[in-house]
Amino acid sequence: MEINITSERENKLFHRKEIRFMATYSGSKTPTGEEMREEICKKLSLHPNLTSVIKISQVFGNSSSNVEVHSYSNKETMAVFSRKAKDSAKNGANATQTAHKPEKKAEAKAEKQE
Repeated sequence: MEINITSERENKLFHRKEIRFMATYSGSKTPTGEEMREEICKKLSLHPNLTSVIKISQVFGNSSSNVEVHSYSNKETMAVFSRKAKDSAKNGANATQTAHKPEKKAEAKAEKQE
């Protein structure tokens, strides 16, 4: 896979580096986000656990993709600002909320019967 960096920006407010690049590859399928993350981390000497692939846009008819990656300065800021961390927190909260719903329905039915 060949990587050509199109822009690299330091975002001091979010304590991260925002990188956009064009990935050119051979083969029939688009590389996964994990493969893209590994390649950009090798090229720019970034820490893989602090790097998150935000977007992969396939160029139709070509073996290339436009990719956006965020690399954070530490785990704490990644947990606060990363989409993955927020999504997993929401899913955890939703799982506990849905677990209590059947109990509430059963209580409501019992009250109606009385």
